[in-house]
Amino acid sequence: MKTLVASTVLGMPLVAWGGLTVLTVLIIQILIGTRVLKIDFKYHKIIAFVLLGLALIHGLSALIYIFA
Repeated sequence: MKTLVASTVLGMPLVAWGGLTVLTVLIIQILIGTRVLKIDFKYHKIIAFVLLGLALIHGLSALIYIFA
């Protein structure tokens, strides 16, 4: 049975694209925290919660990809 996260887009499964998205948001978060990107610090906290949610979704979908 093929799950949604096993569907491929441009040759990679959706779970891999999710990982790249999480990595991109993590890099942005680090750049805001180190003040390389001059963004108001309140957005740093908001992006942290977005990153946490994306990482949880990515982790759960990876488990589905592995075990389904």
